[in-house]
Amino acid sequence: ILVCWYFWHEICFLIKAPEIEVYQPLADVTVNQENFEVNGKTNPVAYLTVNGQEVYIDKEGNFKKEINLSNGINIIKIEAKNRFGKTNTIIRRIIYTISE
Repeated sequence: ILVCWYFWHEICFLIKAPEIEVYQPLADVTVNQENFEVNGKTNPVAYLTVNGQEVYIDKEGNFKKEINLSNGINIIKIEAKNRFGKTNTIIRRIIYTISE
């Protein structure tokens, strides 16, 4: 049983894209600050990008990236890829309004 479980785990690792948990923002939000931090967790061996920029992942799989927002709707694309090219993507929309 243990050997079967091991092989199942390895096969799932090969065919599944890395999981991504986004802690902030949890959903589409409206903010009034120009700088916004995106953070979450993924597989520690994944290649992670936020809006196309590579992001460091610590040994537990945690990541964070500060983003400069422009006025209006900002699309945040968080993408994790494993070494076999399997990709998982999460899109968040952040509306930045300049407070006066």
